[in-house]
Amino acid sequence: MKTLPRVFALTALACLLPMSAPSFAANTSLELQQVLVMSRHGIRAPLVNYGDVLAESTPHTWPKWQTEGGLLTPKGGEIEEHMGQYFRAWLAKSQLLPAAQCPTGGQVFAYANSLPRTIDTAKHFVTGAFPGCDVAVVNRVDVGKMDPVFNPIITADVNEKFKTDALNSINQHAGEGGIDGLNQRLKPNYLLLQKVMDYQNSKLCQQDKQCDLASQPSAVVLVQGKEPGITGPLRMATGATDAFMLQYYEGFPLKDVAWGQITTPEQWTKLETIKNLYHETLFGSPAIAANAAKPLLTFISGALNKSDAKSADQQSAQQAKLALLVGHDSNIASLLAALKTKDYTLPGQYERTPISGAVVFQRWHDKKANKDLMKIEYVYPTAKQIRNNTPLSMKNPPQRVTLQIAGCEIDKQGFCPMDQFTQALQKDLQG
Repeated sequence: MKTLPRVFALTALACLLPMSAPSFAANTSLELQQVLVMSRHGIRAPLVNYGDVLAESTPHTWPKWQTEGGLLTPKGGEIEEHMGQYFRAWLAKSQLLPAAQCPTGGQVFAYANSLPRTIDTAKHFVTGAFPGCDVAVVNRVDVGKMDPVFNPIITADVNEKFKTDALNSINQHAGEGGIDGLNQRLKPNYLLLQKVMDYQNSKLCQQDKQCDLASQPSAVVLVQGKEPGITGPLRMATGATDAFMLQYYEGFPLKDVAWGQITTPEQWTKLETIKNLYHETLFGSPAIAANAAKPLLTFISGALNKSDAKSADQQSAQQAKLALLVGHDSNIASLLAALKTKDYTLPGQYERTPISGAVVFQRWHDKKANKDLMKIEYVYPTAKQIRNNTPLSMKNPPQRVTLQIAGCEIDKQGFCPMDQFTQALQKDLQG
């Protein structure tokens, strides 16, 4: 069961899994053989351009963006190039790829969901990592449509049994009282949001008399072929806090970020907790995660295990030294939940699945013991690095946090035996 204090604990994980640096490459018996990067796209303009619900939730005017809603911003492209430059430096230091020359055929495989922001994110990443090189980015359905591999929809038949199991799973994951109980525990967070938005003077409050977010009704929406969703205050508040975070990342003047009403890290944490819990409750519930993440988990299984590589793209990813996949926060949230990832914290970030952050699967070979190892890390830029558009390098790196999944016990350096990882992955795929 989820409780709010775990989300607020910004540094708790440091006591359990210390920040991992790529210093283990100094161990000459370890050889990096394969890396798969599952990245969230870069900074985008708000998806709905402040649609009716957000517009009616505040008397203030939402700031205008120069980029069309949902598209990668120019700064978002620059951040991705910084990430690409860092990864190239790390891969060169780890002797997986050369430091300067272009990769040869098949060494790099880049595959993005078919939305413009994910395709452009992948293109900027490979531009930063391999400037001047001809590294293709593939997408497999018409641009603007969701690729089934990256589409976290409900594929199961949404019959009464599925609904009951899913609702029970979501409500149990939400904690005591289910979604309604979660809304009540979020009341201090909602009150801060109401103050930031001047919600009391909004149309929803003044005309529709909906003046208290925490007391508004919520409902879970489960439809086959659609993303799961939660209606009510949690959804609206998630949209608002996401918009504020994007304004901060994009570099809007602080007086224009949330109309100048967010001034402390504590306020950011309190507001982003709403969005984090929305995604964690929805996609982190076992019944939803197992279904929504299965296509992506299946692809990753084939990319990391030759015997599971059924499709041509899986085979290309499996044969590449670096495979880059670019999707969405819902992909990462459901993937980590499906893998039953132990609780983690990302120092320097307010988001649980941050913009431009990536879950990085690394296959290492221990030459001395003659066995393969798996290491999984969350590699991500901090909120300040994104806002400041900070160039990234081995001397000024993004953050790295070691992740641990169920059934794959890690050692002090974060390594798990590859056979354990493969068994855990197969178990998760079976649900």
